[in-house]
Amino acid sequence: MSESAAAPVPTPEVTTDKPAKVMPKGSSTSLLFTLAVIASSLVVAVPVFFSSVVEGILDSTNPAGLKDTGAGLAYLSEILGWSLGSLGALLILIIVLYVIIYRRERTLDALRLPLLIVAIQIVIGVLAVIFMQFAK
Repeated sequence: MSESAAAPVPTPEVTTDKPAKVMPKGSSTSLLFTLAVIASSLVVAVPVFFSSVVEGILDSTNPAGLKDTGAGLAYLSEILGWSLGSLGALLILIIVLYVIIYRRERTLDALRLPLLIVAIQIVIGVLAVIFMQFAK
């Protein structure tokens, strides 16, 4: 036989010691993780939204018959009630989502981004309230 018709040389199997790529636990593909991130980012926006809506409704309808609805304290208890109530409901939702995620993942690594977002929202909210007092 000639050398050109020799049997093909078998190629060695290529093996790597690296494990297959697996999505990390609590990754952004999880619906619960996505909901936790969205809910965490609304900590400042939801109370502001509800207070503005309630203030607009009460100032325009004026159910108590106030003479000056533009005064700063007009309907204050209703506005605070709705805004703090919405914040409380949102915080309960956030806590429930965090507990479910933690029970599934058994690590706080899965909650790193949502917790960071909540912390940033709280710091920005407190700073905004403090600086608004200086602006008045």
